[in-house]
Amino acid sequence: MFYTIDGLRGIAALLVVCRHIVPLHAGHLNFQSSYLAVELFFLFSGFVIAHAYDKRFEAGLGFWEFAKVRFIRLWPLYILGFAIAVLTIPAARMAGLKTWPLDPAVVIPGIFMLPIMVKFAGGLLYPFNNPSWTLFFELVGNFAYALGFKGLSNRRLAVVVLVSAGCLAWTAFYFHSLDVGYNRSHFAGGFGRVFFSFFAGVAVYRFQALRPCPVRVSPWILMAVVVYLLTTTIPRGLDRELYDTVCALVIFPVFAYLATAVEPKSPRVQKAFVLGGGASYALYLIHAPLGGVLNQFFTLYGRPKGSIALAVTFIACASVISWLAERYYDRPMRKWLTALTKPKGNATVPPAPLGASDSIKPQST
Repeated sequence: MFYTIDGLRGIAALLVVCRHIVPLHAGHLNFQSSYLAVELFFLFSGFVIAHAYDKRFEAGLGFWEFAKVRFIRLWPLYILGFAIAVLTIPAARMAGLKTWPLDPAVVIPGIFMLPIMVKFAGGLLYPFNNPSWTLFFELVGNFAYALGFKGLSNRRLAVVVLVSAGCLAWTAFYFHSLDVGYNRSHFAGGFGRVFFSFFAGVAVYRFQALRPCPVRVSPWILMAVVVYLLTTTIPRGLDRELYDTVCALVIFPVFAYLATAVEPKSPRVQKAFVLGGGASYALYLIHAPLGGVLNQFFTLYGRPKGSIALAVTFIACASVISWLAERYYDRPMRKWLTALTKPKGNATVPPAPLGASDSIKPQST
């Protein structure tokens, strides 16, 4: 199992949460470079998807079956976060609070994980749950990989990585950072981010299979490096553009090569990493709606002074809720949806793993 990836995904998700709850910690935990966690998410996704599906594509897994499995993997927790945000709006309005309008032109596409392209909420693609924007690009990368798998030799993969690297570098310098993709004004930048990082993850997987990394770095050191890279303060301007580009194009792929070659030996650490990785996807998708509900409560009953203690308390509570949601809602929902969409008759389909947000065993189903 990819315990180290789980641990890294978990710590990166926590830093992203800190980025989205600034009023709770009054800026004390506002880590400027934490948006680069998205590059790591896409990178690890490419690695795990290639590990989980390459042989299944070779065995005949079709695009639509793959698309169905990926949608089932991502949609239940996505719709949970979406529902938390949307279903609290009527009560908030009854209490006299100003909220987003429940416009069908926004709500209906949102149900199907589609970005909102109408003039709404300052151009946010997913106004009810802003972090959801990465799922759209995640699926774009997944589907592009599935459609092109048969012709994606190592040489062609290298070309894809090089071309997309140029697109990502252009994105960083054109928009002056890689903090893009979630708004209509810089929507195009999301494609540069996902195509390089996702296919770089695929390349790391293939390179790791051909030439296993001979260097063994402690997972704890790798965790510390991730925290340092995602919390470093870089001034806006050329330094910001260069830092984002070098991290995305050079440091992170090398980092992934190292991280996928080593696992913690302690069973307790392994369990802790699996726990963090398992809850990270749920935490990523429901922390913003939960924060919105808390903000409505504070608006009605008084807002406390932001502090680290308040933010840590919220993160701890949101993490517990995320673990419960993943275990008692997401898993049963995915099982039910899989059974519901199972082909009738004697048709058989190669078994599909849980997905890029889970730990994967080579024999997992």
